[in-house]
Amino acid sequence: MTVCYTWFHERFRVLPADASEETVRIYARAYILMLLSSQLFADKNANRVHLCWFPYLASLDELGRYSWSSAALAWLYRCLCRGTNRNVNLAGPLQLLQSWIF
Repeated sequence: MTVCYTWFHERFRVLPADASEETVRIYARAYILMLLSSQLFADKNANRVHLCWFPYLASLDELGRYSWSSAALAWLYRCLCRGTNRNVNLAGPLQLLQSWIF
């Protein structure tokens, strides 16, 4: 399941000045989810926010215990494998690929 990036950006663009602690946590989760969907686990269109990463954001305290680098590398390999198929565009964290090549 995905959500359009523009809707997500409009909804969580500005944190209200009188935000409670829970609202700040919600906006932090939304920001991290956008980063995960647009930087580490990007699709070839880069215009959708994937909600499959949302369960990992349930507890912000547990977020640092996941091996995000391993997950991003596995995602990159998966996208590279799919990119070898005919008529499929390359997707994934291409910044990692470019830094490795450099």
